[in-house]
Amino acid sequence: MKILATNWRCIKNPEMGGAEVHFHEIFRLIVKMGHEVTLVVHSFPNAKKEEIIDGIKIYRIGSKYTFKWAFGIFYKMKLAKNNYDLIVDDISKIPMDIPRYIKKPIVGILHHIHGHTLYKEIPTYMAYYIERCEKAIPKYYSKTPIFTVSPSTQDELVQLGQPKEKTDLLYNAINQELFEKTEVVKSETPLLVYIGRIKKYKQIELVIDAIPELQKKHPQIELHIGGTGDYLDELKQYAKSKNVLERVKFLGFLSEEEKAKLLGRAWLFVTMAMKEGWGITVIEANAMNTPVIGSDVPGLRDSIKNGETGYLVKAGNELVDKISELIDDKIKLNEFSKNAKEWSLNFSWQTSAEHFVKKVYEWYPDLDK
Repeated sequence: MKILATNWRCIKNPEMGGAEVHFHEIFRLIVKMGHEVTLVVHSFPNAKKEEIIDGIKIYRIGSKYTFKWAFGIFYKMKLAKNNYDLIVDDISKIPMDIPRYIKKPIVGILHHIHGHTLYKEIPTYMAYYIERCEKAIPKYYSKTPIFTVSPSTQDELVQLGQPKEKTDLLYNAINQELFEKTEVVKSETPLLVYIGRIKKYKQIELVIDAIPELQKKHPQIELHIGGTGDYLDELKQYAKSKNVLERVKFLGFLSEEEKAKLLGRAWLFVTMAMKEGWGITVIEANAMNTPVIGSDVPGLRDSIKNGETGYLVKAGNELVDKISELIDDKIKLNEFSKNAKEWSLNFSWQTSAEHFVKKVYEWYPDLDK
């Protein structure tokens, strides 16, 4: 197949996250299967206008504020003549509404419906606009098959009005090889870890809030926070205001190898996000024998097996109690660690890539000729 895909960001974008990892890992494997993949994304400072990464041809156009409109013009002026077999609309930011003007086989990939979480991150007028765009997805995509990355997002999409038969699951996965070759060496003292983008909606301050109470029973406990984002400076100030900087360490950007080693040292991974599409870092933690305690919200309800690979909790006393429970009960912690490792083995990028191609051929049989 000759595939044209669009996402707001590429794997090299400084603001890239799970949606970009999901796309890149799956489609670099689809290239290896013999298909041709072109990706159009928005540009960023000092970025090349054109580049090939892992066999994926990348065009960077417009900005993060103009990309939706820039893509429509770029497609008509440069790409329409290329006669692509399949259009992949990766709906990870503002829906592009591509079915309105491209009349070819199209599939969407939806990571999560932001909804009210937008109001925590961006100005109200922008949040209102994006929320309305999300609610209009069934209006423009009702005849377009859409993959979602978790059952929770699939349910939300159907509740918006998308026909259930026009949806399917395309799970996030992990680099199994990396985690298999990284040794698990647990910290001698209780270590909590969060790794990911530092954004307001991730609510990392709720984990910081738990530290003073946990210190009373576990004086050597530490929280290590890896990653960068536009909320980092504010979060550091928050930790300072809580007088926990001796117990809370900000590690900044981590390479994949550094991330794996840190997850291998952690006793628990903790994430209290308002919402997730799935939570790749949850499964990455599991791959390093680390259970996860997370907020009881869409996405995390799918990646965390409550009572088996970790706990789904509310902020405050319940979060403190469940962390403390697993620190105190080594037998249960070891049981959860074993379950977590076994759960992580279900998710490989190769499986997701093969499922994508198989399902596309089911939806568009004429492409499989």
